[in-house]
Amino acid sequence: MDRKENLVLLAAAAALLWMVISAETSQATHLPGCQDKCGDVSIPYPFGTSEGCYFNEHFRITCNTTITPPLPYLWSSKVKVLSISLDGHMRILTYVGTDCYSKSGVRESPTKSFAVLPAFPFSNTRNKFFGVGCDTLALIRGVDISGKLYSTGCVSFCNDIGSVTNGSCNGIGCCQIPIPGNLLNYNATAGSFRNHTGIWESNPCGFAFLAEEESFIFTTANLTNIKNTTLLPSSIDWAIGNQTCEEAKKNLTGYACKANSGCYNSRNGLGYLCNCSAGYMGNPYHPDGCQDVDECKDPNLNKCLKKCQNTNGNYTCSCPKGYHGDGRKDGEGCSADQLLVVKILVGKHLIFRVYIGILNEPGSR
Repeated sequence: MDRKENLVLLAAAAALLWMVISAETSQATHLPGCQDKCGDVSIPYPFGTSEGCYFNEHFRITCNTTITPPLPYLWSSKVKVLSISLDGHMRILTYVGTDCYSKSGVRESPTKSFAVLPAFPFSNTRNKFFGVGCDTLALIRGVDISGKLYSTGCVSFCNDIGSVTNGSCNGIGCCQIPIPGNLLNYNATAGSFRNHTGIWESNPCGFAFLAEEESFIFTTANLTNIKNTTLLPSSIDWAIGNQTCEEAKKNLTGYACKANSGCYNSRNGLGYLCNCSAGYMGNPYHPDGCQDVDECKDPNLNKCLKKCQNTNGNYTCSCPKGYHGDGRKDGEGCSADQLLVVKILVGKHLIFRVYIGILNEPGSR
């Protein structure tokens, strides 16, 4: 292999390495050397699965690799994690409380719906508390961040399945109520007024649970088959620490929002969150911060008519030589300069005269 071929191979290898490094840099969501996924669930920083990979203990994810596929759990608890998003939401699985009876009205082993979260509260905008059954009193008790006790419930009745409407949760076969903000833990139980006698054939059990409103759509089948469902998705709101943005910025060493990002206070619970500034994208918690978006590469991201120049966090539009204006589709656009207009008109005139001259030549007709 001669020197020229070596140089070509070296250049190709360098280019490939640069592409890999660039891709990893622009798309990094986890810290270097840290696990980015547990099974099918992505684990973005500030969360992590091992020491040195998470922001603090509240963001530790335990990855159970003894099963296939591996499953992530919140802290060292039994709370299964379904997904983590950088906008402050995490989806988890919570238990369904059951209250079943025999045909003669004898109560079988009831179960509770419960969850204990040391730091992050349940979302009061995405979750609802549900009661399902034709003879069901669903009760929920909980404690918020300040230690304040919370207790409420709803009642669900129906005479038969024929009176129940799919998709409706208005107290006939299904009831639902909102939950308060800042709710850290709860336990829920289902009870009965008549031990489900009279409707046992179609509904032997009552159910009580907290779940995502969008994940649970009531159907008549739930009156019987939800007994086989032990877990349902719910959503919690996570945030950094217990300070506001203003307070956190006083100590930049522990401040979680990195380069090219902003800060906003949590709307549910304590703490703050970070988001990328306009014109940037990526993980605002990552040490590398958010990366610039090149709007000029995508015509849907810029308003330029002719020329686009990318800048940090933004872009500028301009007109080519011989044109003037701001170069924007939503502005002045680009108009030809007077001299250019004259040149175009002169050019057209000359072409026209040449054309007429050709037509007037002898033998051209």
